[in-house]
Amino acid sequence: MTNEQMTNDKSQSLKPKPAVGHWSLIFALLLAGCGGRLVSLGDVFLDAGAFPGWTPAGEVELFDRENIYDLVDGQAEAFFAYGFEQVAVRRYESAGGAVLDVEVWQLATPADAYGLFTVSIAGEPVAIGNDGDADPGRRLAFWQDRYYVCIRARQELPDADLWGFAEAISAALPAGGERPALVDRLPSDGLVERSVVFFHREISIQSQLWLGGENLLGLGPGTDGLLARYQVGGAVAQLLLVQYPDAEAASAGLAALKGGGIAGLLAADARGKLLGAVFGEVDEAAAGRLLTSAISSR
Repeated sequence: MTNEQMTNDKSQSLKPKPAVGHWSLIFALLLAGCGGRLVSLGDVFLDAGAFPGWTPAGEVELFDRENIYDLVDGQAEAFFAYGFEQVAVRRYESAGGAVLDVEVWQLATPADAYGLFTVSIAGEPVAIGNDGDADPGRRLAFWQDRYYVCIRARQELPDADLWGFAEAISAALPAGGERPALVDRLPSDGLVERSVVFFHREISIQSQLWLGGENLLGLGPGTDGLLARYQVGGAVAQLLLVQYPDAEAASAGLAALKGGGIAGLLAADARGKLLGAVFGEVDEAAAGRLLTSAISSR
């Protein structure tokens, strides 16, 4: 199953049904204020009185590349890897003392927003934005256009509260956003659902695939990459794809990978600007078939 097939019957069952009239009014007010598109990142947040039972615990805080360290000390590079521009955060409190944190991240492109979403998947698929990911009662995240949104509760809440905030923010953000074209290269047979990670830099995949930590493949803002898991027989393989700016860079990446002594490398090849490699414990013949299927001309 591919990422485009994430939404299923289970995801629909997770989504509560807020009162239509109440939220339609909120959406209309938000869209009227934004002209159908985002004017200022702070404009997407609900103000006092917009959501019964919840009030802002402070003003919207904005962080850019200069002060992002105040928000994510020691983790800024992970966001810079996706063209981070700015993030707005706001805390809300309920009448009963519950706390909800809302983050809206603005990245350079929709592909970057998709990428940041893919490294953040941790729950169940839900239908919000272009994709959605939820830990019911605790967290709801999605991406839309070049924005990544994450809503976290400090304690378990009714799903209707999480969805209320999420749908209001989604309505205030620009619609649309396409997944990177490279995603279409992934063979569907054996693909582990929701395992795909889109990246530009090695830091984004180091927790899943260790390539030495020294940018062996020459990755950077001009490269698009995918890492995905596959079930091959009774074993798991990882398929790595990297789209370089030119064929020369792809060939250099291939030579470096083959000479890098990376553990678990089973097969690697380059076709034009595209580098592909398979890692894992499957047999080499199966790895070769998976690699050929991914990098063959289409």
